[in-house]
Amino acid sequence: MSVDPTLPVVIAQMGHAERVVHEAQAHPEMAQAAAQQAAAQALQHDRSQVQKTGESDKAAVVDERERNRQRRRALLLARRKARTAQEDDDTPDSDDDPWSGNILNIKV
Repeated sequence: MSVDPTLPVVIAQMGHAERVVHEAQAHPEMAQAAAQQAAAQALQHDRSQVQKTGESDKAAVVDERERNRQRRRALLLARRKARTAQEDDDTPDSDDDPWSGNILNIKV
């Protein structure tokens, strides 16, 4: 029959554990004072922390406005490029001959 090596340790500590339990039951005002002190420390810690906030709705509105502004800017640039390309296509190619395409109203 084997004896668990932790069993003697548990038996030796029984006296200490009984004393701690008895003091907790016999003196509830000490437990209450300890609880109040722990609560006060927790409250002080909470007050010292900075409140963290998520992204606000205003940030989403600003981001949406910025995206719309960029889209309009890109559309405007595309229209300008299309106009300049169209104007370049409308101009006739000039030949070296100055009389080509010109009608002369001269009696011969």
